[in-house]
Amino acid sequence: MRTIVLHDGDLVDGTGTDPRHAVDIVVAGDTVREIVPSRPADAYGTVDEIVDVAGMLVIPGLVNNHTHGTAYGPLFPSGHEALPHERVLANLDRHLLEGTTTVLCVDGFVTAEALARTDEAHPVNVRLASCNTPACLAAATTADGGGLTAANRAFTARDAVRAGAVALGEIGAGHTLGGGGASYMYIPDEVERRTGVRITPRQANGLKTAVLGRHISASAFDRDAVEEALAGAGLTGSLSAEDVREIVSGIVLPAFDIALRGLAEAAGQAREAGVPVLVHNAAASMTQVAAIARTDVTLIAGHSNHSSFELREAVEHAGRLKEMGAIVDVSTLDTFGARRLTTGPELLYAMFSAGVVDTISTDYAGGHHDPILLAIDRSVRAGVVSLPAAVAMATANVADAVPGVAPRRGRVAPGMIADLVVTDPARLHHVATVMVGGEIVVRAGRRVKA
Repeated sequence: MRTIVLHDGDLVDGTGTDPRHAVDIVVAGDTVREIVPSRPADAYGTVDEIVDVAGMLVIPGLVNNHTHGTAYGPLFPSGHEALPHERVLANLDRHLLEGTTTVLCVDGFVTAEALARTDEAHPVNVRLASCNTPACLAAATTADGGGLTAANRAFTARDAVRAGAVALGEIGAGHTLGGGGASYMYIPDEVERRTGVRITPRQANGLKTAVLGRHISASAFDRDAVEEALAGAGLTGSLSAEDVREIVSGIVLPAFDIALRGLAEAAGQAREAGVPVLVHNAAASMTQVAAIARTDVTLIAGHSNHSSFELREAVEHAGRLKEMGAIVDVSTLDTFGARRLTTGPELLYAMFSAGVVDTISTDYAGGHHDPILLAIDRSVRAGVVSLPAAVAMATANVADAVPGVAPRRGRVAPGMIADLVVTDPARLHHVATVMVGGEIVVRAGRRVKA
């Protein structure tokens, strides 16, 4: 059995307790054997490897409960065409280098066989969620469905749970509920088809909001706002306000009501199966999400800092959900980097300051998500959350919220699986070393190939 010692580092163990300084973490095989005050390296005799982590911070491997494009199979709960396998593996590499050792893929129509092949091909622990209930399948087929094979359609949510899926989700999603997926993919695609001009996600979102409002309603159409959004996108003369209403309404509305009905349907199936349900929580779905929270299902309100919310609305809604026992998740989205849809960290910071956040994930953000550790680093520096609390939100809290997603993971303690991350305390997102199941798979910030 191989023994590795992480020597003389500081430890934030995932439980929310204060950091421990100058400790050695002894890993035997795939398990943490002991955590002790640091000893001289030569006290360990003939162990297989001693990794000097002095001046560094050790945390549990992150457990990310909201990812897309991390398993072979249809992309998104709209059943979009699957990514090439090499792109899926590149996405997993990216998560790994960001300190994530377990992901929950919430694309929703991935089969157990495809999940197993993905998990075997990469050191990140990939876990399955399903959204394949009748209404969600109908919404996907209406909105897109281009990647759904007969096998995907036949592999229902109940089948998935029997095959080891640990949650139902993502139920809804921006691609069927008029969220970010419509803004960064479907609307720009159709505008480009008609005009030859590729608009940005933010410009598409402006058109969508002018036509349907934040809460998605045909009655919200605002012609003046549409004309302003057209001018802002450089499309005046290329499309009329009526053209935009046709485009946006034709993309968003056919699947929207079906997807809304799917929220309650999936919650009922999750309750029967005894697994959590992870739902798309945004301005357009907040009423239905609150209704589910009043039931006895374990509800994870995904990306509760969604850009469709106004700040006060989001915080108050999250507070009500939390009071009803829901798990409030926030996502990094593209808050600090690309900002193609988000405008900055103010909403995220407000959620932390209000004390309503339970878990932190990334979501997809059109492939531009920010690292969880970057969001934690910036939020801690902003004084809106403590480091131990934030690390717990990305590790132990997730493992507790979704039983089965990361058994014996999410905490650093004797007897736990050795999924460990060594990072720079001054720049948390600069990950140096990652260990998965006791094996070092990232060294000096680079993936170690088998």
